[in-house]
Amino acid sequence: MTPPVHHAVLRRVWGSSSRARHFEFQMANGQRFKFHAGQYISLHTHLNGEGVARAYSIAARQADDRLELCVNVSSGEDAWLLGLKRDEEVEFSGPFGSFELRHPPGLVAAFIATGTGIAPIRAMIQELYRKYKPEEVWLIFGVRREADILYREEFEKLARVHPEFRFVPTLSRPDPGWMGRRGYVQEQIKKYLRGKEGLQAYVCGSPAMVEQVRALLQTMGYDDDAVSFERFE
Repeated sequence: MTPPVHHAVLRRVWGSSSRARHFEFQMANGQRFKFHAGQYISLHTHLNGEGVARAYSIAARQADDRLELCVNVSSGEDAWLLGLKRDEEVEFSGPFGSFELRHPPGLVAAFIATGTGIAPIRAMIQELYRKYKPEEVWLIFGVRREADILYREEFEKLARVHPEFRFVPTLSRPDPGWMGRRGYVQEQIKKYLRGKEGLQAYVCGSPAMVEQVRALLQTMGYDDDAVSFERFE
């Protein structure tokens, strides 16, 4: 079945990090767009004279007439979004994907992301706290430098308000003054996620990172059923 086509209008853009931008769209003509946290859409555009569809994960939970995306615009294929003007209309199809929050959640929810792979993870965490009172939640987020920590204030506030939420940013190329965790997400997984009964893990990032994390969690005794994932090309 052909996926439905929708229209939305760009309302706001802001810098989420040194490399990424956050785009907020409003559905056109009073439309509503239903999706599950973790899913993605395909935006339709023209690149080099050809019509193309670019996939982007939705970066916030269901909000009726609003749609939020977080995109690494430092790459050539996605930089076209910077050319959009306020109130400009875009066309997209979707939603797509089976990367979704499990209902009900397990005793321990572990979210593992790198770069803009945090987009669907952010939506899932918002959904988790809207519907449930989780017992233990981990967000292990890997980026290169401190300036690349997307939604840092939001996650730090969540950790202050909810003691069961642990935010673990880790930098692979930290500046000298960084006092936090260093290295890759795999190192933090080995440190913090051992022996977690009832763990459900959600992993999003590059294909290599996703496969390495899946293999690591398996060596730590977690079944494939305990891990949901989405690869960002």
